[in-house]
Amino acid sequence: MMKRFIRENAKSVAKTLSAFAACAFALIFCLTYLNGVPVNAESDVVVSAITRRTDIGPGDLMMIDIVANNFPGLIEFGPIEVGFDSDKAEYVSIEQGKDLSNYVFSEIRNEGILTVTGMDQIMSISAEEGGDDTVNASFKSDEQVILFTIAIRILPESTGEINCWINSLGDFVTPTGNVTADIGSGITVPIRRAGLSSDATIASLKVRGTSITPDFNPNITEYSCSVERSVTEVQVNVTTTNLWAAVVIEGSQSLNLGENTVVVDITAQDGSTHMRYTIHVTRKESNVPDNASLIDYAGNTYTFLDAPEEAGVPDGFTLTTKYINGYSVPAYVKDGVSSVLLYLFDGEQTPGFYFYNSTAKTVQRYEPESTIIATSKVLKVTEVPADYNMPSEFKPAVYTSGPMVLSGYLNDEGEFICYLTDENGNSDFYFYNQADGSISLYRFADKKAELLYSYLFDVFLVIAIIEAVIITVTIYVLKSMVTSRTNPRPKRV
Repeated sequence: MMKRFIRENAKSVAKTLSAFAACAFALIFCLTYLNGVPVNAESDVVVSAITRRTDIGPGDLMMIDIVANNFPGLIEFGPIEVGFDSDKAEYVSIEQGKDLSNYVFSEIRNEGILTVTGMDQIMSISAEEGGDDTVNASFKSDEQVILFTIAIRILPESTGEINCWINSLGDFVTPTGNVTADIGSGITVPIRRAGLSSDATIASLKVRGTSITPDFNPNITEYSCSVERSVTEVQVNVTTTNLWAAVVIEGSQSLNLGENTVVVDITAQDGSTHMRYTIHVTRKESNVPDNASLIDYAGNTYTFLDAPEEAGVPDGFTLTTKYINGYSVPAYVKDGVSSVLLYLFDGEQTPGFYFYNSTAKTVQRYEPESTIIATSKVLKVTEVPADYNMPSEFKPAVYTSGPMVLSGYLNDEGEFICYLTDENGNSDFYFYNQADGSISLYRFADKKAELLYSYLFDVFLVIAIIEAVIITVTIYVLKSMVTSRTNPRPKRV
């Protein structure tokens, strides 16, 4: 009886001790966590290959998304090596995930193997109070993220099934170090041959040089985009879901100003299934991109505008397109002249033509009446500095030739000179040849040397005259002495 009592109480005590130990462990765990000791949390990344296709046939395009179950602020990942059955399909293209637009991707292609690496190009650095700088990735998400999408096309004679898998993942790097990345599931999709394909959808629709709105979706058939005025035709690139679907594109050439309609007709292999996609292309009526501006070396801002038809363009200048300050803008150029002519608005004066020198970053307003366009430079009449002493032989004068009215100076020899400033801000006197319109630097005669020569001449002339007088007097005195000795005067008695 006593033994039975001891056994039952021993069991009760054991249960009580076990419960107490469990509570103590939980309490210690909580205290440890709250005091900041690192605990192994769920921070691993699992990368898998998935596809939206469950039924695929020969010639069909198969889109394979390489996804991560979360994206913990990675600044670099890879190389991720993805494989597929190269005897069943061929590689078509790769496209990075839309959420990772700030990442730069590199790829290496081999038969049945694609190796991809991504790196954040817009990571930011923030300074923490009293401490070190912190690097932050440009994107972070706790949700599933598409890293990139691979497009492969099933070969015409393929049968059985097509497989896609991930061989390796490389390193997944955050600003604080590496995180563990695990390989998830792959893809196995049966290839079915069921006669002619009735698939008239497309897997990709792009307009070269611009982007369509909304983002492409095979189930959306209406899109819009805009192009610059200089664009008269667009290149539409279409990738059909099925290899044997026929594509007809109409309306992509000879675009009018304003809205144009480009139609993409798709006919499936069976010849009876059709799809139509419409792109509304707006050709801008202005040659100037929106908000295009120019900043000169002094920090002044100018806005690009379209030159009106009545604007007077200097002789010899032709219209072209130049890439200036990050914008493709209309510009007028002339052989032998380094500056380009732009139609600008400075925010104050009436819009007009300006000469822009890309090397010196100078902007100079073109005024027909006071601007000389010479080989390799553009010069403009400016006022002579107030403290400059103009030589007396030059008198103020004005020369007129067509719209040009030059204020300058003229001397008695018919030399006409102007005080001009070039695109770099350098000013000097120039001789203007009225016969052929050419110009050249003018240098005034050195009056100091001339005055010195005149002074020396006068000094030596005076010295010569003095010497002549001295010689004359000396001769006269000597002659008088000789005469008095040879013919002495008689003495009076």
